[in-house]
Amino acid sequence: MKNVYKLHGALLLLFLLFATTAGATRRDRQPLKGKVLSANDNSPLPGVNVMVKATRTGAVSGADGTFQVMVEASDSLEVTLIGYVKQTIAVNGRTTLTIQLEETTTGLDEVVVVGYGAEKRKLNTGAIGHVAGENLQETHTLRVDQALQGQTPGVQITTNSAQPGEAMKVRIRGTGTVGNSDPLYIVDGVPTGDISYLNASDIASMDVLKDAASAAIYGSRAANGVILITTKKGRKGDMSIAYDGFYGVQNPARKLPLLNAKEYAIIMNEAAINSGRPPYFTLGEIERLGKGTDWQEEMYNKNAPMQSHTLTVSGGSEKSLYSTSIGYMKQAGVIGFKGQSEYERVNIRLSTEHKLYKDVLRFGQNFTYTMSNKKGVGVGNIYSNTLRSVINVSPLFPVYDSTGEFAKSNFNPDETNPVALMFYSYNNRTKSDRFLGNAYLELEPIPGLKLRSDFGLDANFVSGNAFYPAYNLSTNVVNNLSRAAQDMGRYATWNWDNTISYQRSFGKHALTLLAGMTANEFNGFNMSGSKEDLLMLDFDHAIIDNGTNEETRKVNGSRSESALVSYFGRVGYNYAEKYMITGIFRADGSTKFGVNNRFGYFPSVSAGWVASNETFMQAPWLSFLKIRAGWGQNGNQPTDDFLYLATITSTNKDYYFGDGDVKFVGSSPDRVANPNLKWETSEQSNIGLDAQLFGDFSLTADWYRKTTKDWLIAPPVPALAGANPPMINGGSVRNEGVEISLGYNHTFGDVALKINPNVTFNKNTVIDIPNLEKIIQGEAGINFVGADEFYRAQQGFPMGYFYGLKTAGIFQNTNEVNSYVDKGGKRIQPDAVPGDVRFVDRNGDGVIDANDKTIIGNPNPDVSYGMNLSVGYKGLELSVYVYGVAGNQVYDGIRDFSRPISNYTTDILGRWTGEGTSNRLPRMTIADEKNLNYNRASDLFVHDASFLRLRSINLGYDLKQSLLKNAPLQQCRIYISGGNLLTFTKYRGMDPEVGYGPTGWASGIDIGTYPQPKTLMAGLNVKF
Repeated sequence: MKNVYKLHGALLLLFLLFATTAGATRRDRQPLKGKVLSANDNSPLPGVNVMVKATRTGAVSGADGTFQVMVEASDSLEVTLIGYVKQTIAVNGRTTLTIQLEETTTGLDEVVVVGYGAEKRKLNTGAIGHVAGENLQETHTLRVDQALQGQTPGVQITTNSAQPGEAMKVRIRGTGTVGNSDPLYIVDGVPTGDISYLNASDIASMDVLKDAASAAIYGSRAANGVILITTKKGRKGDMSIAYDGFYGVQNPARKLPLLNAKEYAIIMNEAAINSGRPPYFTLGEIERLGKGTDWQEEMYNKNAPMQSHTLTVSGGSEKSLYSTSIGYMKQAGVIGFKGQSEYERVNIRLSTEHKLYKDVLRFGQNFTYTMSNKKGVGVGNIYSNTLRSVINVSPLFPVYDSTGEFAKSNFNPDETNPVALMFYSYNNRTKSDRFLGNAYLELEPIPGLKLRSDFGLDANFVSGNAFYPAYNLSTNVVNNLSRAAQDMGRYATWNWDNTISYQRSFGKHALTLLAGMTANEFNGFNMSGSKEDLLMLDFDHAIIDNGTNEETRKVNGSRSESALVSYFGRVGYNYAEKYMITGIFRADGSTKFGVNNRFGYFPSVSAGWVASNETFMQAPWLSFLKIRAGWGQNGNQPTDDFLYLATITSTNKDYYFGDGDVKFVGSSPDRVANPNLKWETSEQSNIGLDAQLFGDFSLTADWYRKTTKDWLIAPPVPALAGANPPMINGGSVRNEGVEISLGYNHTFGDVALKINPNVTFNKNTVIDIPNLEKIIQGEAGINFVGADEFYRAQQGFPMGYFYGLKTAGIFQNTNEVNSYVDKGGKRIQPDAVPGDVRFVDRNGDGVIDANDKTIIGNPNPDVSYGMNLSVGYKGLELSVYVYGVAGNQVYDGIRDFSRPISNYTTDILGRWTGEGTSNRLPRMTIADEKNLNYNRASDLFVHDASFLRLRSINLGYDLKQSLLKNAPLQQCRIYISGGNLLTFTKYRGMDPEVGYGPTGWASGIDIGTYPQPKTLMAGLNVKF
């Protein structure tokens, strides 16, 4: 019995000790009263579990949404309710708290932005690609358009140049015109053609209107698709502070395997001997050469830094919401001297919305100010391309001579030191101050009826400076006088939207009505000038007044203006969220057209059927199935103004009277008038389906056919017309394809897995060209001086296809040359010798000429695809993003064949040197062989450009889950990331992703494309 008492006494003592310790541990607890509301309609939420994190202390909200719980100042609350998004909230010493929970959304419950409104994806009847802002940020790219690459099917984004600050080439459902094929961007309701000013961390979502039924609400500017961008907005609740930043380094992903000095000398000797000339080098000289100069290494800026930092503050009350941010980014280029190629940007954004009177009257605004600085090396055509000059120079001389000055070539006085040329030619800077935003007033006098007036402004002030010192680099590259150049411009567009909308449900019937009008006006001017013979020889004094030679002063200027007025309407109806139909009509009037066709009219209609809501379609594996179809027309207007008028020009019309030295300026007709010029029209049909399968799988599939007709083009006219031809309407192209997007989202215990692949199949075919030949020829001399035309648009072929001769291997011996004959026994290539290219005589006339040319390649991919993969485990997350294309080719124009001494890649080591040695590359010559092996456009230059790229890989961990569990933070995530780490391709150039073309409808022409670098970075996301 004593033992029992002793045991009870011991237990009592332990209990008292535990209670005392617990009391000491929690002695600073205090009551926290709160209320949980729905973020959707602000109604109270009962039954919400509010738990103190890492304890068993908690409460459940009552019928009015209220709760009370004992907490410490450093505690965090976990708030959960089935059907709503879980929240973790730091107490931070507060005694009262209002919590707003958002409903959990599936892909079908997502709200997508449509023109002048928004609706649930499950009720939408168009083809709209939705990309959340967090998916864009995961790529850690500094350009928003590049972050969209591969994220949604039907959108092809290609790099024109990877130099910092350069624009991407964006095509939605293929190229549809020989004019401007860029999409229209709408940022928070403001139309713009350039989104380089945007910070990816400021974006909440991007919605791509791909079909005509979705885009018709934007009428004349929607033929190439519309991308709607919504920036982040404030939410009701306490102030939230977030920091998002990273720092990284960039390096070239690939080098071209160029010949070293010894290899180069051997090849040049062989070329000279085969051309009947003495060799350039003796055997002794060749042995002493070694590797020579690696010019690629000399031009690289290795470990080029890149950084981005964004600080965001947001929150709101019952009456006002706000979100503001400030961002800074800077990216150095991997080519050029330090500071020679770079882009720097500062963003300040402010978004607010205020209830001026209950829920009846609202006022809001979204404004962004961006200041940017851009410097760059040459990335243009063959005359202004830094990389091209580096690739083609011989490796025989050094960068610097013994005195430390830039060295000159002893091999050929015409050769130019490319590093010196880069140093002297590209001292430039472009500054931009851009202001884009809108302010709106919205009145809702009765529930469902909204009147909205929205005024937007896009103003850009641009200035530039360039400094050109005097230099003498080679025989033909000389600048005798220093020169300064300046330019400035102001470009402003205002846009005023006025809409009235009404939404009403009548039992199972739901009706949505929208009517509105838009006024839009653009005004721009620019001035530029230059003067030579500077007093102060540096970039800081690159101003015109620094020049002293008045005779070299040049000043130019121009002004442009245009206006657009539009009227539009939309009617939407659904019955029981089962049957939906939407109709849109828009009329646009533009000053870019004459009175005969000033207005264009653009209708569309679409319908949807939610088959899964039918009783006969009920199945446990099918959560949702919607079938939809649409048809519509969109328009496209010209980039230039007043093309319907006959104009007069004074450009290059200077002349002299008599024997005097006074120069007079004359004028002459510039263009023939066409008052009947009208809009380009893009007509599109779309059939699609959206499905949710087995709970975790989603599927979206679309078939489309888009025909763009009535192109705006200039036809050929006789010289006796005395002026340039008028712009006319004519020509058409069809893009037809299939888009498929899949999704898988499942949680296995603590492991969350997401997989989102997508693929697009597109076929582009020109239907008509408005001339007798049914051809629009490309430019000659694109890849080297004197080169053939090798791209064109032609009826029955893809836009911008590669055009030239087909080859059938290499003549191995004289017998093969002599046996290559026509039907009459005549030699087809009488000037060929063993080692020369065998060109295909397609028409069988016994002569190799332009009549044998045909399609030899296609820059438009048959397939483009992308995939996002994400795996999460207790705060640790790994994400992988891949992108690729297949079925397209690149025209390799890197080597300058107009200069026989230009360097080669090591591919040339596989040339023909005797019978059986090669059936692909011909013998070496100094480009004087009569067979013109490399001087004729042929499939020798065309290569497979398919690739699969590891676009981004990220590994992150949220320290809030462990080390900082009790810190007053919502998130503290650290991560490391790599970009472009792997590219799988057969193309041996620097980068298979080549968007360059001399016109908007041409692409895939590699004349020295600034390559995309591989990147390594570390970053931090913190939310308070």
